[in-house]
Amino acid sequence: MLRSRLLTTRAGFHSCARVLQDVSGVVLPRQELTKGKFVFQKGARTVEQVTSGAKDIGADEVVMNGWLDKKPKKIGKNLVFGTLRDSNGQTIQMVDSEAMLKNLNVEDVLQIKGRLSAKRKPATAQQTTPEEYEIKLSSVNVLNSSNRTPGFLQDQKMAGTYPPEYRVLQLRLPGQQAMLRNTYEVSKFMRATLDKENFVEIETPVLFKPTPEGAREFLVPTRSGKFYALTQSPQQYKQMLISGGVSRYFQLARCFRDEDMRKDRQPEFTQLDLEMGFANGEDVMRIIQDLISKTWRKFEDISHRKLMTVDSAGKLKEVEKGEDVYRMSYKEAITKYGIDKPDLRAPGLQITSLKDFNVHSYENLDFPVFEVLVLRNVINSKADYEQNWASLLKKDDFPNRVPIGVPILEDNHSTNWFESFSSIATFENPILVNKALNLKKGDVVFGSSREIDSAIFENPTPLGRLRQLVLGSPKGKELYYETNNDVATWVVDFPLFSPVVAESKNNIPYPKYEEQLCSTHHPFTMVKLSDYDKINEHPLQCKGQHYDFVMNGVELGGGSTRVHDPQLQDFIFENVLKISNAHQLFGHLLEALAMGTPPHAGFAIGYERMCTMLFGRESIRDVLAFPKSATGVDVVVKSPAYVDEEVLEPYNIKYVDPSKNRKESD
Repeated sequence: MLRSRLLTTRAGFHSCARVLQDVSGVVLPRQELTKGKFVFQKGARTVEQVTSGAKDIGADEVVMNGWLDKKPKKIGKNLVFGTLRDSNGQTIQMVDSEAMLKNLNVEDVLQIKGRLSAKRKPATAQQTTPEEYEIKLSSVNVLNSSNRTPGFLQDQKMAGTYPPEYRVLQLRLPGQQAMLRNTYEVSKFMRATLDKENFVEIETPVLFKPTPEGAREFLVPTRSGKFYALTQSPQQYKQMLISGGVSRYFQLARCFRDEDMRKDRQPEFTQLDLEMGFANGEDVMRIIQDLISKTWRKFEDISHRKLMTVDSAGKLKEVEKGEDVYRMSYKEAITKYGIDKPDLRAPGLQITSLKDFNVHSYENLDFPVFEVLVLRNVINSKADYEQNWASLLKKDDFPNRVPIGVPILEDNHSTNWFESFSSIATFENPILVNKALNLKKGDVVFGSSREIDSAIFENPTPLGRLRQLVLGSPKGKELYYETNNDVATWVVDFPLFSPVVAESKNNIPYPKYEEQLCSTHHPFTMVKLSDYDKINEHPLQCKGQHYDFVMNGVELGGGSTRVHDPQLQDFIFENVLKISNAHQLFGHLLEALAMGTPPHAGFAIGYERMCTMLFGRESIRDVLAFPKSATGVDVVVKSPAYVDEEVLEPYNIKYVDPSKNRKESD
């Protein structure tokens, strides 16, 4: 209160300044020490510009800006060597004969003047790289001094991984600078490519309204007592753009979802979003696979990765110009790989159903199919099995039941292995099964149950999740990856609707379904016309006109043909999904559809996900300037943060827990 009162008058302001100075000890820097930081020469050049072609050797002085990359090294009485790193991350040696660098700190911001010269080397050799040149200094201007923190973190700098709270130092590393530039170049290229296809970039609002689109939303309070929601995607806005006469829309859209963090997820992210009017899914899929294949070819010199797919026999092949990416049905994906986003860098690692051999799981009659995943010739002892494969069967790593694993350690194990599964399955003709599987000593067989082929809603299945864990292990990558390139497939013919899974806190072996249905993707997806008559009586038997582009076991993006008939869309809201307030939530969209919206379809690519794969990074955080941590925290700026209840009062919000009513300094 004292501070706010002092600020109400000019005299009070000066009094406040004196109070703050006395309390904090912060004083105004002397002008003669500060002025030089703000007076510097223009026309500075980068290391690449100075050393390219060596045109500046023996010429006039050059001016360069950058950071002191490492502690200067004293060579003689007044001779000091230092290293300047420019804004592109490139370095050049500085030769200081007047000890101007002597007392400077690592990461001091400098403007230097000097003459370019070649380092001494054999007369027959030619100077060809920046490392073979040096700058003989005539002056050094310290534009800003660094504290001692960067000097203490030199080991982390050499390793290329600073603690996350020092993200600004991480961003200065050459690799990170290159990544920021590369992701920008990708966006430029994709924009230009879509421009040639007559798309128009249009920005849609970020402040939307709360609607049930799948993920949890971030809510934004207003003083009226109402709430905005940050957009999960521009889905409804872009459909209304098509209704408004835009034939081809796209944008790099900022999206927000309050989801649990994974290595390919962030609470805020960018989508390359597009929608096409007077079009269907075939039109969109053609545009998308053309865009992605062109992008991979464009950046192959940087990424050293090719775009591949599989053929109908499951063999890897490169996607040549103009060729289609393989289309895999949801049923094929789930039955062969146990998940709707299979990692096809290991196409040969497949799950085998034993239903054709009269093997049935009886533990839960809604999950009657018994299937196995066989790892061949992967162990030589029980300890080997325990270390590399049994260790993957941790209960916490599976959403429901854990598969049973059986190592084939002796010759007789190859014929009696099925006895280990007697608690969950019956084998009517084990001899026939043994002949088909042909297990050998050194193999491992994993088994579990799943739903029938025509109605698989558990995703991933237990063996699908195990396959993920196998391929995520060092041993699994070594044994089963058939390529280091990126392998893509379309996944199509998804169930249009799925049963809602009842929440359970006890990690039950089988998912428990409620009577309520939900959209497998979102409620605006059109049913396949061949299943249209099933919507009313048998909605779970309907397939949707949805299509996912899957790469390396990750959904790179997804899209669908939309419902543009307002009566059908209203029926889905009210009669299938049982949304009681559908007109309150979606009335704007229904009204737009009712005023003459053309047929349309669209797609959205996870932009950071795509760059992560394109440039061979492990985590989406590697391609972001300021990523959130695994808990959704920005450790640099310390967000999210608590606010005082006084700030919340105009929004009619109070903390349930009074301990949260505290200032950030607490």
